Amino acid sequence: MEDRASFRSGFVTIWGRPNVGKSTLLNSILKYKITIVSDKPQTTRKNIKGILNHPDCQIVFIDTPGLHAPVDPLGEFLSNQWKSSLFDADCLLYLTTPGVSVDTDEIYLKEIRDFPHPVLLVVNKIDLFKKGTIQKTIHEFSQQFSFHDILEVSALTDVGLEQLIQKIRDLLPISPPYFDKEQISDVYERDIVGEMIREKVWHHIHQEVPYGVEVRVEEFKEKENLVSIRAIIYVEKDSHRKIIIGGKGSMIKRIGSDARKDLEEFFGVKVFLDLWVKTQLNWRKKPAVLRRWGYTIR
Repeated sequence: MEDRASFRSGFVTIWGRPNVGKSTLLNSILKYKITIVSDKPQTTRKNIKGILNHPDCQIVFIDTPGLHAPVDPLGEFLSNQWKSSLFDADCLLYLTTPGVSVDTDEIYLKEIRDFPHPVLLVVNKIDLFKKGTIQKTIHEFSQQFSFHDILEVSALTDVGLEQLIQKIRDLLPISPPYFDKEQISDVYERDIVGEMIREKVWHHIHQEVPYGVEVRVEEFKEKENLVSIRAIIYVEKDSHRKIIIGGKGSMIKRIGSDARKDLEEFFGVKVFLDLWVKTQLNWRKKPAVLRRWGYTIR
């Protein structure tokens, strides 16, 4: 039984430049894949809350889209997302990787100068670098910012994650949980499905095409041993539609096959996945379409 007198609960924003492993870290901590992973910037489009429930605490992690210079209504939405996430948190994880010049992270560090709560420097991907490189990075970052503490982790191999969780737990306020203890995210299953499909598009398609892709789940039916899903992959141009479909449907089959494997692992049952590709011309520039798809511009 939980001891409510000492139970801790709070919000933790994950912050850092693209490709430092923010989404991988969240998925590894939760032991569930709730956010997509890609080495391309602008993969994450909405603040996604991942909820870690322990007997003595509830940690609500926020994975953000990161910094964006708005060039269209979607960019404006993304910019508002990261701004809203920073100062609502009780603690902030600043992720970086070894061997990176502190100058590369300067604009990201600048954004959190006025953050009023503890900031932890989390050096990720330590399994890929020598100790000397890791220590040099820690020294350089420590000269530029006053971190509450510094932790070395590998999100991919789980090294250091338990120590990180304990450190976060100790920094959170005494508080009852914000979410049900069975809940792992504030994202609906339909949205997780859409993101998993979009991840495969980002993985298989290159150049500018993925940035204009949106996935909407039109049908989601659960039976005892089967989840049936029909989803539409929207693109901005007819030429992009042809690329995603591929010759004789080869690319869409590859995307569907990879997405189905992840979905079956997530749901623990067989998945029937029916994918369609449609063109929604220049949707990123159309506020009405963005609102319909949940990108609310305030």
